[in-house]
Amino acid sequence: MEFVHPSAFYLIGGLLIPLLKGRVRQGYMLLIALLAFFAVVNMPHGTFGVYEFLDWKLTFGNVDKLGKVFAYIFAIMGVIGVIYSIHVKNDGEQLAAFYYVGGSLGVTLAGDFLSLFLFWEMMAFSSVFLVWYRKSKSSVRSGFRYLLWHVAGGLILLAGIVLQYSLSGDLTVQYLPFHGWWPADLQSLASFLILIGLIVNAAVPPFGAWLPDAYPAATVTGAVFLSAFTTKTAVYALIRICAGSEILIVLGVVMAIYGVVYAVLENDARRLLAYHIISQVGYMVAGVGLGTHMAINGVVAHAFCHILYKSLLFMGTGSVLYMTGTAKLTELGG
Repeated sequence: MEFVHPSAFYLIGGLLIPLLKGRVRQGYMLLIALLAFFAVVNMPHGTFGVYEFLDWKLTFGNVDKLGKVFAYIFAIMGVIGVIYSIHVKNDGEQLAAFYYVGGSLGVTLAGDFLSLFLFWEMMAFSSVFLVWYRKSKSSVRSGFRYLLWHVAGGLILLAGIVLQYSLSGDLTVQYLPFHGWWPADLQSLASFLILIGLIVNAAVPPFGAWLPDAYPAATVTGAVFLSAFTTKTAVYALIRICAGSEILIVLGVVMAIYGVVYAVLENDARRLLAYHIISQVGYMVAGVGLGTHMAINGVVAHAFCHILYKSLLFMGTGSVLYMTGTAKLTELGG
């Protein structure tokens, strides 16, 4: 069966959203999400979408079991997110969500570091608008802090990719675990920089302050999309590139404890859920650090389920915020 990249539906199809109105627009958005899902379902395993660019070979469709599992859940979440946000009339917010989902699917199927980086940054720059479109002073400030964190993480990731390419002459996404606590040579430095760039998106302490800052400041529907994609895309990339890096075990344990302690102390429902994301992703990061087949299978299963239940929790709290105007638990009865 011929390969059709699921990201193409979101990235190209999303451009027509501002031109449509009413039920036609709603039906069109749902159709795009469903077509992307069916594209994932029908993807054959193999390497597709290979293009020569200057002296580099770009691979946009590297389909294997790991990538397809994450593509499945991202495509499912795309459909769910579109249904939940179908009432939103802001074209910019809908377009940002489409490019965010498309970027996540692009990262999942990227076979080279350059295309992975391009989709990675597409996620960062599109998702920040899901925070800004709430149009409050706090959301604008949180959005800028969110963007600064992700630009910094992207630059560190790019530095690692450039160093890795200079050492190997190969841009193929490959297994580059980092062993030890500090780089001992140029190869380990490249692995270390790539690792740091990835764990910024996973919200691993001390690089995770952006998550509980930005997610509660996002729009009601924007927070649902944010809860599903950024950290889990980072988990996917860590599995692909850094599985077995022992430092992740320690960081994951710290992350799990840190997240749950702050969640227990939190009064804002959406910030509570944001801290809980950090805690749950901590388990995933620790599992990636272990690197065994059983641990990786557990991480993938946890990530799959976490996307579903956490997005549902954000939908529930978002509905409460939409109807009552507050997400503070002490101000809500019942």
